[in-house]
Amino acid sequence: MKQALIGITADIDDGKSRKHFLHESYAAALYHAHCAPLLLAAPDLCFKAEYEALAERFIACVDGLLLSGGDDVNALLYKEENYAFNGAFTEERDLFEIALCRCAVYHGKPVLGICRGIQSMNVALGGSLFQDIAAQYPDKRMLGHYQKAPAYSASHEVELAYSSTLAHILLGNDSMGDDGGVGERVVSLLVNSFHHQAVKRVAPGFVAVAHAHDGVIEAIEPVTTQLPQAQYGQPHPFTIGVQWHPERMYLRYKHAERLFQGFAAACVWGGGGGHGLTNGIPIF
Repeated sequence: MKQALIGITADIDDGKSRKHFLHESYAAALYHAHCAPLLLAAPDLCFKAEYEALAERFIACVDGLLLSGGDDVNALLYKEENYAFNGAFTEERDLFEIALCRCAVYHGKPVLGICRGIQSMNVALGGSLFQDIAAQYPDKRMLGHYQKAPAYSASHEVELAYSSTLAHILLGNDSMGDDGGVGERVVSLLVNSFHHQAVKRVAPGFVAVAHAHDGVIEAIEPVTTQLPQAQYGQPHPFTIGVQWHPERMYLRYKHAERLFQGFAAACVWGGGGGHGLTNGIPIF
């Protein structure tokens, strides 16, 4: 399998230094999956159209896009006021990531959103967020979504729809899952957690496929691989966002490693045909 070139968005220090930075684990996880990581820095541009033009040039050069974790998203981008509990956000990062995500979807390239990445993906494609789950989420009996344990440690379970594309990738050939006799068959996964925002209204054409036991959405993906042409194009089957941090778990948890392997394979084969693929998604 050839080495896919993956563009990764960078975080921005909102202090005086204005440095772009990225935790090494993102690049390490991609390299472990035989990908070549490329850091995409967001310049401070004056006009939205400039971000869109720059995104077009970047997306033309890469095989896939990884939206990384980081600070919050400006609520104005999903038509809400910024409440006091919304944290720091950076305008240029928000606009650049939205342009990159829409461009990748329009051109049918795989996208993986991690933590903030699932949030910016959801906003880019027409969804909204809880600005702070502790303040806004209806069920106050919440899990600890910002763990104090090391980042490689799992801190809670998520229930994943067994019929989902994400489950197909994470489970591989394993026979896991339990439907309890009713409803959608689900599988439980152990994940880590470092967030205070979360998906609220899922973007049109997407569906929540994983939830924490308190109901917080933990993963989204396209409703079907045969979506009609939408405002921003037809999502690739691997247009997936997860709320946890698999890049910090892939050396200890097989499902985290498989996520990056599946992303790499989708980027190489473009989601169609080839040995070991079912509906464009690899089985490991």
